[in-house]
Amino acid sequence: MQSSPNAVVYALVAQVGAAYLSHVFGKFACKIKIQVFSFALPLSLAGPASVVLATVLAQLRAADPCALHGLLPDYLALRALAGNTEELGEQCLNWALWLWPLWMLAQLWTCLHVWQPRNDKNAQTEKLFVCPWYCGLLVDQCSLMNRRIVDWSEEYLAIKSDLTTPRDPVVALAGDVNASRDILEEDKVPQLIVCATMWHETEDEMMEFLKSIVRLDEDQCARRMARTHLNGGKADDEYYELETNIFFDDAFVLDPRQCQNKRNPPINEYVKTLTRTIDKAAFEVYGVAIRMKPPLKIETPYGGRLVWTLPGRTKMVAHLKNKDKIRHKKRWSQVMYMYYLLGYRIMETEQLSPRRKAVIAENTFILALDGDIDFQPRAVQLLIDRMKAVDELGAACGRIHPVGRGPMVWYQRFEYAIGHWLQKATEHVIGCVLCSPGCFSLFRASALMDNSVMKRYTMVSSEAMKMVQYDQGEDRWLCTLLLKAGSRVEYCAASDAYTHAPESFNEFYNQRRRWVPSTIANIFDILADAETVVRRNNSISTMYVWYQGMLMIGTVLGPGTIFLMMVGALVAVFSIDIWTAFLWNFFPIISFILACVYLKQKFQLLIAFVISTLYCLVMMAVLIGIIVQMLEDGPLAPASLFFLLVAVQITIAGFMHPQEFWALLCGVIYYITIPSMYMLLMIFSVFNMNDVSWGTREAPVLKDDGNEAPSDAENHLPGWLNDPLLIHSELGEVSLMEQRFWKDLIKQYLKPLELSREQKQAMADGLKELRNMIAFAFVMVNAIFVLIVFLLQLKKEFLHLKWPIDPTDFVSFDRDNLMVGIYRQYKELDPIGLCFVIFFGLILIIQFLAMFFHRFATLCQLLATTRVDWFRSGGQFTDEDAATELKGSAVNIARRLQRPKRLFDDDEDGEGEHPHYDEVLMEGAEAEHRESMVRRQTIFRLHETRNKPHGDYSNLVLNFERRFFGDDELNLKNLALNRKSVKLLQARRSEAKVNAAATPGGTPTPKNGRRPPQVPKKVSFSSANRNSMAIYDNGGYEHTEF
Repeated sequence: MQSSPNAVVYALVAQVGAAYLSHVFGKFACKIKIQVFSFALPLSLAGPASVVLATVLAQLRAADPCALHGLLPDYLALRALAGNTEELGEQCLNWALWLWPLWMLAQLWTCLHVWQPRNDKNAQTEKLFVCPWYCGLLVDQCSLMNRRIVDWSEEYLAIKSDLTTPRDPVVALAGDVNASRDILEEDKVPQLIVCATMWHETEDEMMEFLKSIVRLDEDQCARRMARTHLNGGKADDEYYELETNIFFDDAFVLDPRQCQNKRNPPINEYVKTLTRTIDKAAFEVYGVAIRMKPPLKIETPYGGRLVWTLPGRTKMVAHLKNKDKIRHKKRWSQVMYMYYLLGYRIMETEQLSPRRKAVIAENTFILALDGDIDFQPRAVQLLIDRMKAVDELGAACGRIHPVGRGPMVWYQRFEYAIGHWLQKATEHVIGCVLCSPGCFSLFRASALMDNSVMKRYTMVSSEAMKMVQYDQGEDRWLCTLLLKAGSRVEYCAASDAYTHAPESFNEFYNQRRRWVPSTIANIFDILADAETVVRRNNSISTMYVWYQGMLMIGTVLGPGTIFLMMVGALVAVFSIDIWTAFLWNFFPIISFILACVYLKQKFQLLIAFVISTLYCLVMMAVLIGIIVQMLEDGPLAPASLFFLLVAVQITIAGFMHPQEFWALLCGVIYYITIPSMYMLLMIFSVFNMNDVSWGTREAPVLKDDGNEAPSDAENHLPGWLNDPLLIHSELGEVSLMEQRFWKDLIKQYLKPLELSREQKQAMADGLKELRNMIAFAFVMVNAIFVLIVFLLQLKKEFLHLKWPIDPTDFVSFDRDNLMVGIYRQYKELDPIGLCFVIFFGLILIIQFLAMFFHRFATLCQLLATTRVDWFRSGGQFTDEDAATELKGSAVNIARRLQRPKRLFDDDEDGEGEHPHYDEVLMEGAEAEHRESMVRRQTIFRLHETRNKPHGDYSNLVLNFERRFFGDDELNLKNLALNRKSVKLLQARRSEAKVNAAATPGGTPTPKNGRRPPQVPKKVSFSSANRNSMAIYDNGGYEHTEF
């Protein structure tokens, strides 16, 4: 009997592959919290099932040598212990095989902890298993034994550190007791602090941002009500505390022609727009007019502060910055909230011990937003889940979707899609994300509070290069500091956010003019200090640094590469000689370079637009030419094959992201604008590096005509404290300690930069010198690259390789000699083209493979946050199941009970007829039909309700308590709850009523009516409770009658 020569290889590959898949899917099961059914059970049965199966197969083959013929190779068999069952029993006794079941029971007893998992969802491998590796031969026992008994929590880390640190046993015991008593459960609750920066946003952009904040406020209120009244004081796994801060740059009108008193300057129109838009945003979310309390106005050392109490009783604070008192621009706003919210509110709180401060900082997260962002609470929760799962995670960003209209937005839609699908996913998998965009990112407080991050972020850019790196791309600079400090930055693809993108050509070019130099400067900073970064950051390896180096080379040589591509495309499509194609591309590029040197920026943009338009027409012709060439040469030609592979890769990436698949339709716009975006834009950015203005949302500059401002009081705007929009607002004040903090902070870090004319001129000269140096190096590198490649291309007939794929065979006949000749012609591939294919092909392969790994990780995260009960029937529903179901549905119940009452809802039963804002999208045609039926009765209902008094439902907490503690039945329509769960809810409701009635000052019996009138008062702020999230108390939590 002869065996296959590759049998051992096949067996080895099968064993290695099966063991690896078992290890990977075992981790997968533990991460998404299906450990009992998909990890513990199969691995525990793997050993007995394998032994039984092997014994049965061996006995069959021993009884009949032809058994299993065709299913297993004839030479592959195990030696049977006996010929029949009786002999098998005797052999088991002789060889003492009866001990094996005892060993199996001992293994089950040893691994009993795998049946009672307590890990967080989507936890890291280091938190789940003791060792990151596994044994391929005994993968089942290795995985079971490798699973941690004690989950890697803060307590476990403290125990581990204490065991490895020698110290006095008495002192250690006392310290452990005091430390455990010092840490409170409230310290571990995630504290979400929203920090948005605003400047010159439009009303539509502010509306999207405020709607997102109102939705977040409603979600937090629902979780708070569920914890307080439905879950017996126990918070759900996704509970968080919330506070919103808006830092408004240049919020006051300081022009002497409009400002009469510099101590009480008027607020600008953008702040007024924010004030007027809040109520509109609440109406858009709830579908009913929300009468929000006027904001509390406070004078501060940096300008002013407006404090709103949102319907869910969380605070939204607008910090109005006076640029004459404090340094303006986004980076300094970030310094403000870092030192105020993290330094003053946490570190300078005397009531907190150092250990409590550390725990609070680990569980405090800053959600950095732009003033035009649109997101759902679910997106924020996914980022918080990543923070809780990965301890060393310093920042996490979501999937940013550009919104707007026009071809520029279509281009950015595809660009953002490819950038997230491939580039950010690759950075996440093989290293760290280098930039977490400030429009929607979550930062861990403890990572920001590192001295090498927060302290260095306050550095004033005294050098030209530092100004480009620090001030032109502050988000990337902050991430660079985090990476150098050892923190990890991740990308969460399931967390979606929408931001307004530039819609015009000039605005887009100005935005990228800021981004491109800062991106190159920060990446070069990491590459230059690669050894230190690799040593400090466990997520960054030398291979990852090489990958970023390859991308940097491609970025720098990108214009030259596109230039050569266009030369070759013109030769192939229009059948012109290579010198003519070279000149047709050379003259537009050299003209644009000269324009960038000598002309103003508006003329540069005009010329760039004209050249981009011409290149778009050429690229359309090139696209048609490539298709024709593919039909002539076949799809296996070098150029055709590379084009098809890139197209197939992008298409597969689109199928892997089905919700974003339609972004592929914008790929045509992306393709025809490649010369503009990768050649002209790079030239424009490099030659305008000395321009450090923001470029977008710039306000018109008021020119001084030399005449004195008129002294007519009618031209003066009212001071912000006396503004008609804020006339009904209460006046508050900050504590002396906080005033002293702001004065010290401004004096040390945020004092307005008052540069003399000579200093400004020196800085401008330094920027021009840097621009000249970088531009010269940039042009020379690309020129040398183009020259070398072009000269080699001229000698293509001598310097080429034979393309071995799909050659063409020719047959010739010589009539004179009556001979038939057969020869084969290979397509030519020049060495430079081969280098291009290898270089860019390697990058595409790395990104393509990394995308699949990131998609799998995203699937893990989504499954870990999805609760599905597949194996429980109605007859098996126990009291424990009812408690579990009620806990899982408590937030939805609270959200239903706290919802404001609509205008036409005459009773409680009618409230459930109106869908929630996030339910309308799911109901589709049914919801549209229901809304049409409601509209038919609008006039009749308006007539009926015109004289009825309407209660105030602007307070979600009071809405919940009125319904929960009322005598009416709760409206639980459309909530899939078991009868036992409903009974348990009613029991808890009755118990809560009894406790509220027995408690002095408890929740009163709700009554219909109006909220009592608000009396203006002056509110002061003490520093006794600075560590609490409810710092600004303007009566937002007071219980008022209805």
